[in-house]
Amino acid sequence: MRAVHATAIAIACWAGCDSRATASDPTGRSEQRSREYESCSASVQCQDDLRCFDHACRRTVRSTVGDYYAAAGALARGKGDLEAAIAAYAQALAHYDAEKVALPPDVDCAYGAALAAARNKRDHAELGARVLHRCVLAAPVGSRLRDQALAELATLADAGLDPVLLGANKIADLYLTKGPARPATDKLTVAVTATPMPSGKSYAQIPEKLGEADLRAALVACWDAYTAASKKDALTVAIGIKSILTPSEYEDEPGTISVKLDPPVALPPGSPEGAADACVRQVVEPAIKGLRLTDAFATRLAISIK
Repeated sequence: MRAVHATAIAIACWAGCDSRATASDPTGRSEQRSREYESCSASVQCQDDLRCFDHACRRTVRSTVGDYYAAAGALARGKGDLEAAIAAYAQALAHYDAEKVALPPDVDCAYGAALAAARNKRDHAELGARVLHRCVLAAPVGSRLRDQALAELATLADAGLDPVLLGANKIADLYLTKGPARPATDKLTVAVTATPMPSGKSYAQIPEKLGEADLRAALVACWDAYTAASKKDALTVAIGIKSILTPSEYEDEPGTISVKLDPPVALPPGSPEGAADACVRQVVEPAIKGLRLTDAFATRLAISIK
């Protein structure tokens, strides 16, 4: 009876015992310890080659020079100099590679964030998506690095990022495969700029006329066709205009004004630029010739839609 009781106690003790705790490994097996960037309260809770800093397991084998350039990149980005930041982070990666030290995800993630911030340049946006995906794969789920990388990737949606590619456990060849999102037409601005600016008062009729709702809609239609063909979100067409005064034969009568547009510049046939130039001219020419201008001038109009 005592033997049975002792056996029961032994079984209960064995069942309630933490199997990870042993004399040789009091904190558990290595695979059960915290990985890089996972939480910890002491270094003994981290996997090998990691130490606990600020309640997170961090690696200690790093490139000091690489980290210096990463710090320089962070400083440049804080000042708003994205190109300098990108160059500094690229230097950091180069030093890690030259020293044959594994690149820490925090440096790589910061590099991707700088590239995403400079997404107006498509090359930066594409590389930023690649680097940030690399960051997402390296950082553990629930970590601040991974969450920030996903937030930065979300900013690349308008640049054409296909989020489905982020579901793979490997780096893709291209990420911006959906094409840039086109701005809503109600947010477009139509600007008319003259070079040189005519001194006569009647010139003001031209930008006023081109800003009217029906003409704006026609110009936006030109922009819409252009962006669909070129994948660019801004259109500028330059047109030379001459307002010519012909004096009257009679002294008591004013002269007459005629308006002429310069012929279009040579553009590749069938190109989006050539089609856009012709489209804008079809809108602008009858509108300007229908005005009652009273001043002679020669200028070049730049009509921008973006």
